[in-house]
Amino acid sequence: MKHSLVLFFIIACTACNSIKEADRLANKQQIEIIYPDAVFDSVAAKKLMAYGNSAIKGLVYKKTNKLSVVGGKQYGSNIVITLFPVTPYLMDWYKLREKKESKRTKVYIADHVARFRFEVVSDAYGRFVFDKIKPGKYFIQAFMTTIKNLTRDVEVGANSYGTKFYQKQQYSVSKGHRLEQFIEISKEGEVQEVVLK
Repeated sequence: MKHSLVLFFIIACTACNSIKEADRLANKQQIEIIYPDAVFDSVAAKKLMAYGNSAIKGLVYKKTNKLSVVGGKQYGSNIVITLFPVTPYLMDWYKLREKKESKRTKVYIADHVARFRFEVVSDAYGRFVFDKIKPGKYFIQAFMTTIKNLTRDVEVGANSYGTKFYQKQQYSVSKGHRLEQFIEISKEGEVQEVVLK
């Protein structure tokens, strides 16, 4: 009977330690999400998003190794490009992100604010256009992934003398990029060009 109690106690302690370890690891990986404290003026944002006769023409790409894409560029093909009118809220978000963002802390725009944006999808060559917009300051943002092709030596066997044989193996590494820029249209009818890279 004593042995059964001791065994039960050991199993119970092991389970508790495993749970505590899992909790510790989960807490260590937990991401903190914060938002700006600034008040958002939706009426002013709507005015900034009124129709105009100006435009922004752009291109999105990243330089990469020449093995992956001809010419060493990977174009942002068929990705969403977002255009925000610059408001005091957006500037507070941007400054807060510069100050606080890290691997464990993300700074987000509130959902009710994120609705006030324009979106287009780039073509196969990374080109995009925002048309019928009015003069003002804008913030452009895009997320894209690049693929880098690499090679490594992989052991495929050995002979009886201990000589090892290797073979070249190709593999790919993907990397996410956040591409963004502020841009200003100063007058009606102006067409601004922007390159996100």
